[in-house]
Amino acid sequence: MLKIASPGRVNLIGEHTDYSLGYVMPMAINLYTFLEGNKSSFVEIYSESLKSKTSFNLQSLERSNDWSDYIRGIFWILFNNNYNPKGIRGKIYGNLPIGSGLSSSASLELAILEFLNEEYKLNISKMDEAILAKDAENEFVGVPCGVMDQMAIALGKRNYAIFIDTENLHYEYVPFQDIYILIFDTGVRRELANSEYVKRRESVEKALNKLGKMSSKYIESKDLNKLQELQRRFLGYIIRENQRVLEAKDALKNGNLQEFGNIITEAHWDLAKNYGVSSPELDFFVKNALKYGALGARLTGAGFGGSAFAIFTQDPSKIGEKILKDYKRLFSHSAKYFLVESSDGVRKCIR
Repeated sequence: MLKIASPGRVNLIGEHTDYSLGYVMPMAINLYTFLEGNKSSFVEIYSESLKSKTSFNLQSLERSNDWSDYIRGIFWILFNNNYNPKGIRGKIYGNLPIGSGLSSSASLELAILEFLNEEYKLNISKMDEAILAKDAENEFVGVPCGVMDQMAIALGKRNYAIFIDTENLHYEYVPFQDIYILIFDTGVRRELANSEYVKRRESVEKALNKLGKMSSKYIESKDLNKLQELQRRFLGYIIRENQRVLEAKDALKNGNLQEFGNIITEAHWDLAKNYGVSSPELDFFVKNALKYGALGARLTGAGFGGSAFAIFTQDPSKIGEKILKDYKRLFSHSAKYFLVESSDGVRKCIR
C-alpha cells in the first residue's frame, strides 16, 4: 500500500495577485491530506473527514458537482495530456481542515497526482504536477484559481517560503525560520467558484485587457486613470500588493521580522478596504492578534471567510486560546486555531 502526504499552504503575502500574473509568497505547512491506497482498475476512495465514498470507472469522467470532481479532474487532465494511469482504491484523511482557506482542494489534487505518478511511473516533475493540478481545477472543476496553491504544495521546502513570479513561474526559496505562525480558522465557509472571487478576477482581467498588459507587474499607478472606478480600485490594490511581496521577501532575507509583520498587516487592511474580501470575523482576529503581541497578521486565501494568520517570536498557544475565547463571545461559528510550521511538499511517506 502506498501512502502520500500532501500539505496545506498558508499564503504569507501576495493575495489575489496570481490570476493577474503577479508576485506571491506562500509556504507549505504541516497540516496534511493523507492518501493511502492500492492500484485498481477503477477509482474507489473514501473520505474520512466527509464520511463519504466516491467510485467511478475511468471511461466515464463526467462532473458530479461534489468533492470527487477534484479527483475526477486529475484523471481527466492526465488523459488529456497523454498519460494513462489506472485507478486507485483507498482512503483520504488528515488534519488539514476543509474550506478554511488553507488550500485543501489543491492538497487533495496533489495527493492524487503524486499517488498516480509514483504508482504508475508517470515521471511527472513537481512543477508539472502543479501545472496539471491547476489546469484540472480550472478546466474540469470550474474554479478559476491561479497556480500559487499547487506550486506551494508541490514544491514546498521545510524552513522556507517560496517567492513565485506567476507570469514566468520562476521561483525562489526564502528563509523562514524561528517564527511562530498562529492560524485562526474562523469557521466561516465559502465556495470560491460561487463567490465574489469570480467577480474580482473578471474585473481585473478586463482592466488588464483594456491596458493591453498580460501581467499586473507592468502596470503603474498612472495607468489606473484609464480605468473605470471599480477596476481602478481593484487593480490599484494589486499594484501595491505586488510591491509588498518584493518588500516582504527582502525583509525575510534580512531577518527583519518586524518589517515583515508590518507589511502583512498593511496588506490585510488594503484587502479589507480596497479589495473587499475580508469579514468581521477575519478583522476581529487581526486586531486581537496585534493587541496580544503579534508582529503582524492578515487573512490568507481568497477571503470571504476562511482563515487568517499571525506571526510571533514566542510560542503563541496561550494567545490562541485567549483569542478563541474572545471570539466565541461575539460569533457563533465553530472556530479553531493551529500552530503550524513550514513543511516539505507533497511526497511519498517512507514506512
